[in-house]
Amino acid sequence: MAFVPLHAENLNIITAPNIYQVKNLNIGELPVKTIVPITAKTVEQALAQAKVIADNPNADIAEFRIDLLDFASNNKAVITLGKQINQILKNKPLIATIRTANEGGQLKVSDAEYEKIYTAYLKQPFMQLLDIEMFREQDSVKKLTQLAHQKKVLVIMSNHDFNKTPTQQEIEQRLLKQNQLGADILKIAVMPKSKQDVMTLMNATLNVSQRSKKPLLTMSMGRLGTISRIATANMGGSMSFGMIGEASAPGQIDVEQLKQLLKTVQPIP
Repeated sequence: MAFVPLHAENLNIITAPNIYQVKNLNIGELPVKTIVPITAKTVEQALAQAKVIADNPNADIAEFRIDLLDFASNNKAVITLGKQINQILKNKPLIATIRTANEGGQLKVSDAEYEKIYTAYLKQPFMQLLDIEMFREQDSVKKLTQLAHQKKVLVIMSNHDFNKTPTQQEIEQRLLKQNQLGADILKIAVMPKSKQDVMTLMNATLNVSQRSKKPLLTMSMGRLGTISRIATANMGGSMSFGMIGEASAPGQIDVEQLKQLLKTVQPIP
């Protein structure tokens, strides 16, 4: 496994994005890549879901939602399962994610525990991409990002607000802060209360895409925000979440339908 940044980082107005070669996929270039989560509680369910994702031509990437497992705190068991999932996926990249209770997930951990768990995963990486929450203790975020890069693992730095949509300025500041912290992919998910909130997210995506070369993964959640999972393809977005069966967040679209809609709207020849 290798990732290859084809352009240097630049926070000024940019002309070309970073593109990362991960397995057989180029992340950061069109077409927009689809991500499908593994939402299993047991080993058997996780392996079965991984097989479905591997066999589905509309799914480009799998996200392993570790916090949803019945044994999420058992690092050894998680690592063993992660290696099995990675083998099943073959040429499709794997994102490892612990979504903590702070950001809408199932696992309650301290900053020290969070760093310890991810450090254990990175000793023998089973993933190609690692989701790191930006609002954990900042020294931990920096250390984990540095360690991931040493291990040739891409960092998706993330933030989730299930209660509201921050101002456009705040969304942009958070994404650019992720950039400054060394993230390879910038992610934010927010909850809209109005149509204007959805536009706020999309406008922020567009502005950040003009200031950072990093691939963007942004979304307005819930039914009201569903359109953003498609429309951000025209606003500088590089990736979008779909689902097969059970959604991992409100507003996700079946991945086959998502793929077709993205083909229709994204600006490619």
